[in-house]
Amino acid sequence: MVVGFLVGRTTLRRCLKWCERNLGWLRAFIALENGIASPPTACRLLCLVDAYLLAMAFMGWVGEILRTRGAHIVIDGKALKAAIEKAKGGKTPMIMNTLDAATGLVVAQLPILDKECEITAIPGLLGLLDIRGSTVTIDAIGTQTGIMRQIVEAGGHFVLTVKKNQPLAYEEIMRFFRDASAEHANWHRRAGRKPKRPETLEKYDEASSFERNRDRHEYRHCKIFNDSSALSKAGEEWAFVKSVGHVRQVRIPMERDAEGNDVTPDLETFLRQGSRRCRKPVSGDERDRAAQEVGIVSDLNMTAKEMGAFKRNHWSIENKLHHVLDSTFREDRSPARRSKNSMALIRKFAYNILRLAMIRGPTCKTMPEMMDCFADDRSLVEEYVFSGIASFY
Repeated sequence: MVVGFLVGRTTLRRCLKWCERNLGWLRAFIALENGIASPPTACRLLCLVDAYLLAMAFMGWVGEILRTRGAHIVIDGKALKAAIEKAKGGKTPMIMNTLDAATGLVVAQLPILDKECEITAIPGLLGLLDIRGSTVTIDAIGTQTGIMRQIVEAGGHFVLTVKKNQPLAYEEIMRFFRDASAEHANWHRRAGRKPKRPETLEKYDEASSFERNRDRHEYRHCKIFNDSSALSKAGEEWAFVKSVGHVRQVRIPMERDAEGNDVTPDLETFLRQGSRRCRKPVSGDERDRAAQEVGIVSDLNMTAKEMGAFKRNHWSIENKLHHVLDSTFREDRSPARRSKNSMALIRKFAYNILRLAMIRGPTCKTMPEMMDCFADDRSLVEEYVFSGIASFY
């Protein structure tokens, strides 16, 4: 089935049909004495597979290719939308994915019952990984004292997001950076002026960035204070926190005139009055807001630019993995329920192989292009599936 996904057959039935048509070639590598299983038989087999043991096998396979030690490890949950048992009033099933930000390879997958269980699932997932020297980034649900302690005691570092689910810390960060930013701006505007709190400005840094990304303009402004005194929780609950940050991200949908020229409003105009495609933004911490403001806490001392890179690379799990799984592998349309976790891992085996081929092999910019290469050239399947994959170390 992994081979079927590699060549662009994104459903179980289509995978098996491709294998039937190429049975003679496949028998050069696998005995397959009884041919290819029928779809009902394959479904029954997948339901009998222990999803946890398969997840351990997946991690063992990835561990032979890639080291997680010293890497940027991204952890985030993903919903399996079509696998919900609506007739029984079930919740949307979730899986916890772990990504290596540099390569885009999936490191691990762990099934969880629902969104609320992410807090209890993350420690179990971290316990399976070698994170010595690594930096772990998790969205706001992972900003918990126990998770911070576990990461630091395992020899890793953390860069965690603070949103309104931590109301006291969120308001403290917003208030602190409003004051610190104003003083920083006044200090720069008035040359030679002595700042009121020089000890604060010595540990304070700002950085801005702009990029055109997926038909929109994205502005980010990052601020960091390499001291935890801005947080009342830092002395006791969050004893590992050494720096506090603030990130404001504004996404402006791109606009073009009749001649195709880019007429997207600049940042100040958009914040003041909005645009034709998006009303005047209101800041918040929700993912879908045009203007998003979040706090950051970390056990690292770093510059605002470095913090912004961690924040930006954290969302590679959305762009490189979750979006690809839904748009290319059609995961959000898969009706598999009892075998949903096993099917998700099969997709990830295929995803990792395709990602590795994109890094090392033919020049392909997207997963569909790479799937076409595997479909047109069976030697790629032989190289990456049946001959073994060389490690990165």
